[in-house]
Amino acid sequence: MAIGSIDALRQWAWRGYKQLETKAHQLRYLFFEVTRRCNLACLHCGSDCSHEASMPEMTLASWISIMDYVKAHWNPFIVLTGGEPLVRPDLCELTGALANRQLIWGMVTNGLSLDQAIFDTLVGNGLSSITLSLDGDRAGHQYIRRHPLAYDRALAAMKLIGASSLRFKDVVTCVYPGNLDLLQTLADQFLDSGMNSWRLFRIFPKGNAARHPELILDYAQSWRLVEWIRDHRALYRKRGLDISFSCEGYLPFALDRQVRPDPFFCRAGINIASILSDGTITGCNNNGPQYYQGNVAVDDFHTIWGNGFAEYRDRSWMRTGLCADCGQWADCQGGSIHLRDKTAEGPQFCYTKPLSGNI
Repeated sequence: MAIGSIDALRQWAWRGYKQLETKAHQLRYLFFEVTRRCNLACLHCGSDCSHEASMPEMTLASWISIMDYVKAHWNPFIVLTGGEPLVRPDLCELTGALANRQLIWGMVTNGLSLDQAIFDTLVGNGLSSITLSLDGDRAGHQYIRRHPLAYDRALAAMKLIGASSLRFKDVVTCVYPGNLDLLQTLADQFLDSGMNSWRLFRIFPKGNAARHPELILDYAQSWRLVEWIRDHRALYRKRGLDISFSCEGYLPFALDRQVRPDPFFCRAGINIASILSDGTITGCNNNGPQYYQGNVAVDDFHTIWGNGFAEYRDRSWMRTGLCADCGQWADCQGGSIHLRDKTAEGPQFCYTKPLSGNI
């Protein structure tokens, strides 16, 4: 069978798989945004996080109640995020409660407050994966993280993580024009530090980032990022570092298989849900208020998950404007939902159509 025919068969099978997953909508990943507070004030933050909470945040007792509820209905992988989870003074108690309930969990951190004692406690409480944010060399990381110790602390955290026996040791990098030419240098650094996974994200214009268009890759730069991953992924995988493109945005199927573990599938509201720091229920935590589905303080999460999330699971409403006559709709279905405003005539960015909306 010709290569083109094999790819066509794989594409057809993947399309069917996505339809089955959407219909079943089994909850596989649940993000706990345990705080909106952060010890940094990054230029590219999509959440407008700050040192002080901008809204009331759930107590430890509330999060433990949610854990018990989740355990009674599902067994998803829990991801602790923020803000910065480590600014919660009771994070060790919270993670101990996850361990006591035998819930599998990981976390995302900027590394600023991660030291050996805290890391050992988290590992003892069942930490199974950790994602560290590191966005370039010293000058580049400090520039967008806006803290004099951000880079050194991130390196120290990476040393701790890389030397550990955790199975999944992940770095994420937000790519912007200032670090686009440093990708190979960063890949070698992460590999030498013992990390085994590296995910690269394109900054999207939300939160603080919306006020800093100079951080957003244009169409040509975005394709340079994709092509760099395509050209280097197999080599670095052989050396022990799995490099992958983020979940943002549809790419042509044959190329997609070269830059991601799985082809594009926006699983928000299909396999992924988030509970925000004030109890709000949504898809992935990058989705804005127009996609909120309720609040655990007043709504039954099991009912919301079973009967809500309609706009996530039927995305025909997204077939307007740029997407209306697209021949790749069956596979793209409007792209990542966090890039689509319900009132807009298309996504904020598209890899297949270089229009004026592609910042």
